[in-house]
Amino acid sequence: MASAGRAMMPSPAPLDMPTQDFRQAPVSDRLPSGQHTTSEQTAKNKRTAIIRALVILPAVLTVAALMAIFYDWFEKHGFVAAEIVMMVLVGFSSFWVALSVSMGTVGLLMHRKAQKPAPASPLNALDVALLVPIYNEDCEAVAARVETMVRALERETSHHRFAFFVLSDTRDDALAFAENQAVRRLRAKAQLPVFYRRRNKNTDRKTGNIRNWIAKWGGAWDAFITLDADSLMASAAIIELADDLASKPRTALIQTVPRLMGAETLFARALQFSNNIYGPLLARGLNLWSGDSGNYWGHNAIIRCKAFAACAGLPQLAGRGPLSGTIKSHDFVEAALLRRAGWHVTINPDIEASYEEVPQTITDYVLRDRRWCQGNLQHLRLLGIKGLHPVSRMHMLQGAMAYIASASWFALLIVWALLGRSEEETVFRYFTDTNPLFPVWPQMDAVSRGVVLGFMLGLLLLPKVFGIIATWRAEPQLKRHGGPVRFAASAACEIVLAVLIAPIMMVQHVIAMGRTLLRRDTGWAPQNRSGTRFGWLSLVRFHGVETAAGITLLVLFWLGVISAWLLPIALTLSLSVPFAMALNAKTSALRGVLRGLMATPEIVKPQAIITAFRKTVAPSKTRAAMAEPKTGAGRAAATPTASLAPWK
Repeated sequence: MASAGRAMMPSPAPLDMPTQDFRQAPVSDRLPSGQHTTSEQTAKNKRTAIIRALVILPAVLTVAALMAIFYDWFEKHGFVAAEIVMMVLVGFSSFWVALSVSMGTVGLLMHRKAQKPAPASPLNALDVALLVPIYNEDCEAVAARVETMVRALERETSHHRFAFFVLSDTRDDALAFAENQAVRRLRAKAQLPVFYRRRNKNTDRKTGNIRNWIAKWGGAWDAFITLDADSLMASAAIIELADDLASKPRTALIQTVPRLMGAETLFARALQFSNNIYGPLLARGLNLWSGDSGNYWGHNAIIRCKAFAACAGLPQLAGRGPLSGTIKSHDFVEAALLRRAGWHVTINPDIEASYEEVPQTITDYVLRDRRWCQGNLQHLRLLGIKGLHPVSRMHMLQGAMAYIASASWFALLIVWALLGRSEEETVFRYFTDTNPLFPVWPQMDAVSRGVVLGFMLGLLLLPKVFGIIATWRAEPQLKRHGGPVRFAASAACEIVLAVLIAPIMMVQHVIAMGRTLLRRDTGWAPQNRSGTRFGWLSLVRFHGVETAAGITLLVLFWLGVISAWLLPIALTLSLSVPFAMALNAKTSALRGVLRGLMATPEIVKPQAIITAFRKTVAPSKTRAAMAEPKTGAGRAAATPTASLAPWK
């Protein structure tokens, strides 16, 4: 049994973590011997190359087919600037969607859980630290998650050794005091070591938090598992990660595919259902084409400590503004640097019971997306890092394109609106020397527009169809979603909501990019995990741009300027405020059959680790509620929140 009086941190074990030079590729001649024979590695590389071709080639052909449709439309009268812009926007935007379709297709065709081979020799025992970086979080909820995982590991028999480190960057003194007390209570009853450290200065945010731990204590540990404040992992998942890393000496990082949990609102329920049904296929496809050049998502992953220290020290980016300074979306870059040094980075979609909590409102989701947008756009500056593997560059580019593609769709929407209903009603006017009085505009009838729109919608919906097929043909999974009838209704409901949410997210991504370009730093506000609802005035302020855009499109439609194809988007945008209010409603208020819609196994039949966490967090919440109000102890309300204004 741990003693409450022992030191809050172990003895120092320094490990040097040099800052990497992005202008020079590192020397990778000190790696351990390979985990495969030469013939096995050659066969594996060939298989990965074939899968990459099966992913990328169909995406390219899909975009080429779409371009052919537009070329046939425009070439009759010769090309003009606006037509070329529209073709570029369509091709650019649709490629990333087509790539997701290809990954989903590969994931569906190879939707089989990999058989874990028995190790040829006994695995080395690893000393594994589980790191929980926190910043102004609800300390009682964090302590409850850590306690749940500690108790689960204490019941297991493993040759690996584990310890937990709660690494605080909290700036609120009262909240930090509550963190310290919560960890002390846990240490008093835990058998596994649980440590707590609060930094005096939170330099470089989460990156600096992890780096500080490595520099002072990393030398004593073979590996560490990164956990977010809302992460929860079953003991079997933690041990399997350690086993997997121990069996692969050339592998430096293994990323699990976290499932979402804790949905309490209609929006969160839709997000959790989508993650549960469509996420695994896309993750499996991503894993298959990434091979040994996988990615890192910042949490619920195991990392070889000395490899990370030697290869992943991040520098400050030169310049001023949000795209300079600390690398915010550090995880993608760290994975790329490990691969650059010759280490393998893999994604394991077969490890189950790895969880994170879902944002409860669309507002919280967008605020988190703004931070990710700023960080992912930084990746465009880093594509030229010397020595990166091409797939690592692809990961970084794809992260940035998730937002740039939304801006392209928005620009395409504007161009489409300006095209009008016909050549006589278009907002554009094109004149020639031989015809100075009337525009020459290519014909595109309603059928042609319908074909193009159907083509684009098909690209967006195909990954969802693949996920539904995979779940439908897996009988146990289908039962855990309430059976075929309820699952079919849930899938239909989620698709409808996704179609309605898409225009809102498109505009919000444009706002996020605009904020970055205007040097509106998103700051470092912790995520709102309590599901606090926002009032009407807050939502009007937050969704003002979408509402204005929707009303403008409706007016143009009423004036007969734009076609009916844009009417659904116009209605969704103009009603974004009441729609957001409805999405933020608690699912507990739903009645009858509606309460079971979009219910996932985490709701219907949760894993034991989720049930244990719910039992643990209940008394801790009661204890937090009894804390002295003026101290702010245990309350996330003391934390700063991000601005709801689009441009502030």
